[in-house]
Amino acid sequence: MRNLFKSITRQQIDVGVYALAIIVVAFGACMVLWYSAPMWREVWQLICAVCRPILYGVMLAFIFNPLVTYISGLLDAVTEDALIAAVTDTAGIFIFLVILGIIVALAVMLSDGISSLNVDAIGEMIEGASNDITGFIKMVQERLVSWGLLSEDGGGSLVTAFSNVSEAATTALFSIIFAIYFLLDGQRLYAYAKRIIRNLLGNRSSFGERLFDDANDVFSRYFRGQAIDASIVGVLTAVTLTIAGIPYAPIIGLITGLANLIPYLGGIVGFGSIALVCVPEGLWMKLVLGIAIMAVVMFVDGNIINPKLLSDSIEVHPMLVVAALIAGSAVGGALGMLVAVPVAALLKLQLDRWMEKNEATEESVMDRVTARIEGRQ
Repeated sequence: MRNLFKSITRQQIDVGVYALAIIVVAFGACMVLWYSAPMWREVWQLICAVCRPILYGVMLAFIFNPLVTYISGLLDAVTEDALIAAVTDTAGIFIFLVILGIIVALAVMLSDGISSLNVDAIGEMIEGASNDITGFIKMVQERLVSWGLLSEDGGGSLVTAFSNVSEAATTALFSIIFAIYFLLDGQRLYAYAKRIIRNLLGNRSSFGERLFDDANDVFSRYFRGQAIDASIVGVLTAVTLTIAGIPYAPIIGLITGLANLIPYLGGIVGFGSIALVCVPEGLWMKLVLGIAIMAVVMFVDGNIINPKLLSDSIEVHPMLVVAALIAGSAVGGALGMLVAVPVAALLKLQLDRWMEKNEATEESVMDRVTARIEGRQ
């Protein structure tokens, strides 16, 4: 035993102490995290509540930035003299149109029944759309209950979930506000973020700035392309299903387009919705026709529309897309799934550049590690 202790060197003792300290600290950290889990859960919910409208605002800013930039360019091209001349020339026309509008409004107000007819028509249109959506939700709920996929105790759960829109409305409002600020001060915020990166990373800021530029490029192209793609899919689905006589075709087109913002989800929602409205009523021919139409729409979208809208910088393998969607859903729910694919594309882009750099130097990571170990020895 004495010889054993004599054989232990000072370096081995230091390593053992360091290892023991790391184990104790890691165990303590795990215990703290375990017993403080509720607090961290609330902190995470608070962070998500704050970041959700910001991220939605960024998405909206990416989508509308080309239009805003185009309009700003047109306004910048107009000289002050030309603008004054245009205002002067159109002042008389504007005044004439205002007077004409007042006369027409008075005539409408004095006409018997015309004003009320317009109001009633608008009200009936809004009420009809609301009834269609509510009827579709109730129909889905009743059929899920009849199939045993939803308990009768949760009778009003779907309607309640769709009716309680206060939180969604608040998020939408603040998202629009953030989007406006990003559109107005986007360049200044972008330059300020780069300034922060330079101050944090110093000599290594070139990598951070390049990563920031890549993220801006990937996210802008992705969100813009997905928004246009979802709109096209929604309109195509609604129009074609309406022509085919599928019940609730406009509602199916709307939810299919919204679901198509997330890869692969649009087709699942579209096929499932068609089955829900056709199978219980025994509309077998319409079911086959609706499935065929949806298959064609998804095929055209997946092979023609979507590849044309999305740049090569966000092309990722389908397996990576699925893995990213799973991870995004686990971390951030629906919002996580929305940003999962561009994040995965950004990481893949950085990995490709890193491998190209290594291939150019013809030196692998293992070679570098081996050389550093030999240099220390």
